[in-house]
Amino acid sequence: MTRLTPLGSRPLPAALLVAAALLAVAACDERTPTSVDVTPLPPEPVTVEVEFPWDDFASNLAVYGGYSGPEALEESIVARAFAGTLDARTLIRWGAFPTAASVRDSTGTLRTDLNISIYSGYVVAYIDVAASTNTGPVTLGLGALQNEWHAPSTTWTSAVDTLGEQRAWPEAGAGPVTPLATRDWNPAEGDSVQFFVDSATIAAWRDPADPGGSSARIELLTDGHRLRIVGGALRLETRSSIDPDTVLILTAAAAEVTLVYTPAATPPADGMRVGGAPAWRTVFDIAIPTALTGPPALCASVGCPFTIGPQHVSYAGLALRSRRTEDAYQPTDSVALDVRPVLSRAALPKSPLGGSLLADPLGQRVGPEPFATQEGSLVEIPISAFVRGYLAGPDPSGRPPPGTLALLSATEPEGFTFASFFGPGGVNEPVLKLILTVSPPMELQ
Repeated sequence: MTRLTPLGSRPLPAALLVAAALLAVAACDERTPTSVDVTPLPPEPVTVEVEFPWDDFASNLAVYGGYSGPEALEESIVARAFAGTLDARTLIRWGAFPTAASVRDSTGTLRTDLNISIYSGYVVAYIDVAASTNTGPVTLGLGALQNEWHAPSTTWTSAVDTLGEQRAWPEAGAGPVTPLATRDWNPAEGDSVQFFVDSATIAAWRDPADPGGSSARIELLTDGHRLRIVGGALRLETRSSIDPDTVLILTAAAAEVTLVYTPAATPPADGMRVGGAPAWRTVFDIAIPTALTGPPALCASVGCPFTIGPQHVSYAGLALRSRRTEDAYQPTDSVALDVRPVLSRAALPKSPLGGSLLADPLGQRVGPEPFATQEGSLVEIPISAFVRGYLAGPDPSGRPPPGTLALLSATEPEGFTFASFFGPGGVNEPVLKLILTVSPPMELQ
């Protein structure tokens, strides 16, 4: 599809027009075969929009996964039979317990109490109401983990999965656990849920020999929902030896938070995927055409075939059409897209990437609707600088421009869910859009 848009021109002042007319008349008396016609302005440039279908600019599309994992997220997930398939549980390991507190004695003097006693407490989990699927009450459960686990490698079935050690959970889903509490949570009543625990549980968590590594598991006990957890802590109710009537609420912060889930997402049979935890990237080779034999308006103005140079590119964009993501992994919040050059095609999927091609270091944000109810929405990612560099050819050292691009999330991982786009073939395939500004050649008269 092409569009011709002539650039406008402004009228000249009347005095200048008169002067130009007198000059033209005088020139008629002294014209030679090699003289140039006197014209007030050079020919107007033309602007055209050109769209290249996938096969004309790209090839070798591939989707790779496994970049970073859930332990690097600033959030977690609990789910039970969500979309009929997804189960997810959150694991939390507590950091150091407080051993002292500042307390005022009977004279009002602030003193450090090194002999505080913890007698009870509660686990608090903060929930993102907007990003959770339930609108009514659901039930959550808390349990103490009974087995050692490794946050960066744990999965639904593996407690530890490193090069030096592989150890399965005795029960799939990070089990078994010692049940501690259940609580109902209604999003209409707040954004947190509290699980009360007794002193024996707290004493076990404080014990360095605790086989569960001072950690807990939070799960959803109500079918059909997915909740987003954005933080958790252990609040400790303590008494002071300086002032026994004073109750202090101290905090053991979460040192590690991750999630385990099933089923694991698998690569798409076709199309593009971006984001998730572990994160997905879509990679493809790019070869931008340099010669045009249309549109007719361009050919009429500058002649064809026309060779595209970097100076002609006013704008370049990768135009994608959104695709509905599988319900279990469908975004409930915006996703941030990024595009980067792949520095070593042969090293994929572990190739290093170049800098972002986007002006915004936070990426291009797209709301969740295009990946659900608004499938087929246009998402256009500007890559003007990359296209100009590609058309300019090798740099001064003779190094050619990158010929492979990676579409990914601006932060990996950014969230549990991922974005989907249509791939090559069909009416929704990706296209490369160029806006070219070209000046017609000057003619000698």
